[in-house]
Amino acid sequence: MFNVTRPEAVPASLARKIYNHADVVNILKPMFHGKCYLCERDEIQDVEVEHFKPHMSIEADKFDWDNLFYSCSRCNSIKSSTHVGLLNCTDNSINVFREITLRMSPAIDDDVIVEANNPNPSAETSRTVNLLKLCYNSTNTALRGVSRESLIEQMYDYMVTFVTARSLLKKPSTGKTIKNGAKEVIEAMLDVKHPFSAFWRWQYLHDSFLNQAYPELENGF
Repeated sequence: MFNVTRPEAVPASLARKIYNHADVVNILKPMFHGKCYLCERDEIQDVEVEHFKPHMSIEADKFDWDNLFYSCSRCNSIKSSTHVGLLNCTDNSINVFREITLRMSPAIDDDVIVEANNPNPSAETSRTVNLLKLCYNSTNTALRGVSRESLIEQMYDYMVTFVTARSLLKKPSTGKTIKNGAKEVIEAMLDVKHPFSAFWRWQYLHDSFLNQAYPELENGF
């Protein structure tokens, strides 16, 4: 997951009882860096304005600016109204990235690993871990199986990019210019704006070579 800061200005359409109008989406998209706040997929073709707290037809919650999040349809469908009391990525008093470890297996069909980083996680963290496990791994319907395959393929392509750049940095025969380019690739992937940034950050944190050779890459997270 990743933290974001919500602009204070409330979109005008919310006063007119419309929560999925263009003025709402046009603020949410850059606010969430164009990514689903749960799975971190970008270039979403099936964007939905998601209610962090299920509104249950209560207008105060349905049109509450602080309750509207940017989501893909897969994650919104899985979260539904059953997953509540989650980590709130708009609460900057909590570093949501540090709360949950996210890792991919080299075997593309294996489950994505989602774990609490703290041995004694908060209830919010535990509930978010359970939801993210479903967001990344659920195939309980045919359509979710298809959407999961597409999601993992995107993640896997980026993982190959990360590992390739890391390999270039590790090889003694890699020239300075190529090494600088490889470092820039990893630096870009660690940026919160990058798709699935939490995965690449944890990949970096669990890599002793990168930690020791390029400690400055951890700045900012």
